[in-house]
Amino acid sequence: MSTSFVIVVPVDFTKAAVRAVEYAIGFSSKINAKITLLHVVSKESEINDANEHIAKFISESNFNTAIETAIVVGNYLTDIGTISESLSADLIIMGTHGEKGVQKVFGSYALRVVESSKIPLLIVQEETIYRAINRIVMTIDLERESIQIVKTSSQIAKFFDAEIILIGGKHSDPLLKKKVSMNMLLCKEFLTSEKVNFKIELLERKHFDENLIQYCANNEIDMIAATFYQNTFYAFSDKFVQHLIMNELHIPMMTIDSTSTGHSGQLSFMT
Repeated sequence: MSTSFVIVVPVDFTKAAVRAVEYAIGFSSKINAKITLLHVVSKESEINDANEHIAKFISESNFNTAIETAIVVGNYLTDIGTISESLSADLIIMGTHGEKGVQKVFGSYALRVVESSKIPLLIVQEETIYRAINRIVMTIDLERESIQIVKTSSQIAKFFDAEIILIGGKHSDPLLKKKVSMNMLLCKEFLTSEKVNFKIELLERKHFDENLIQYCANNEIDMIAATFYQNTFYAFSDKFVQHLIMNELHIPMMTIDSTSTGHSGQLSFMT
């Protein structure tokens, strides 16, 4: 299958970075995507050493596929999104550490990158092993921004002939129930137009994130997708998304920041 899909993988030469590249290679094998490894340095004087490190990183990891590299001066946490845009990326695949005791720290680092990127991020843990994507869980809630991830989720579902399960919370309040139903309807119309298989599941709102992870365990879910937005009292806060990033099942989690796209990006299908 030929495609112009471009994946950027930020690397810091750690085990988590190796896992992210391995996942990108597995992902790419289905669609023949272009993979670029991105290493960000803080000053120009570090570029030569970085070129040596990245060459050694590729050689020792035995990736066995065509991979391009980019060494760029910038800030690792805040510039990855902008740099990836300049590389025409469609998706950033990033590794995050999952050792006990530092999960919150590294989860927060991942969210810093999400906050400054207009490009969706697919975040994998050190323990994540690539497997074909057959089922994608996508969370939908009260705010319209919660559906922003649907465009990329649909694209990936089409690549892999995967099913999308739209997950929402059960609400007893008629107004809140209506909000969720409207967001579900927008997603249903879009996925139907894209000829993507989907179904809807509603979970109990109490301990929603735990219920979601349990649903994933019971249904062999291969990817989780959720829009991230900070200023909300509803489910999709930074703590919620961080929990999904560091989920104990090690399922890769795709997200995008709600403020980075708006109608010009993931929501463009609505206009």
